[in-house]
Amino acid sequence: MVDKARELALKILYKIDKEQAYSNIALDEMLNQNRKDLNVKDVGLISEIVYGVTTWKLTLDEIIKKYSKIRLKKISPWILNILRMSIYQIIFLNKIPKSAAVNEGVTLSKRYGHKSSSGFTNAILRKVTKDDFEELNKIVNNIERISKTTSMPEWIIQELLNDGLNEDVVEEICRNSNIRPKLSIRVNTLKTTKQELKQMLEQKGIEVEERNFKRLFSFK
Repeated sequence: MVDKARELALKILYKIDKEQAYSNIALDEMLNQNRKDLNVKDVGLISEIVYGVTTWKLTLDEIIKKYSKIRLKKISPWILNILRMSIYQIIFLNKIPKSAAVNEGVTLSKRYGHKSSSGFTNAILRKVTKDDFEELNKIVNNIERISKTTSMPEWIIQELLNDGLNEDVVEEICRNSNIRPKLSIRVNTLKTTKQELKQMLEQKGIEVEERNFKRLFSFK
């Protein structure tokens, strides 16, 4: 049985690739269309996969190329995005077991690929480990290393260097560009209290961090 959240994430990624849709708009549309079938954790996983794959696509493709004998352009867009989202889970999401990422990826490939797609997907995903990302840090050429470890195109890195920035600063800029900002909210004390709002959000499975600012929370 196909996991609903991962299938919707795949459809969004496919739409972004093939229709050049904006990730936030495509995500919102898909969530609104399927809201009644999704819980809070489903919405969180879909959002994490979509934004994660979009952010780290260049790096994910490098790992796929490491294990695939087929060029990326020759791989079905459906299968390519299944590989990307599965590898993203293996490399970056510590709370998801590798077995779950692999099994769900293979299941999706059976539905969205042809007869041999599931075997191809399974063969690649079972080889992938977190070490594949760590190995990218060993690349000797600094521009290539920064590019593949931050998912930033080499031409952007070169432009930053041409502007007179040193490599350490450029690398920091590239790494910081992948940090997703936290969502902050203020408490409307005419409607609720700080503690009531915190409890309500936590009951919905939302992690909340109280900040030093008055009546301010940050979502993780």
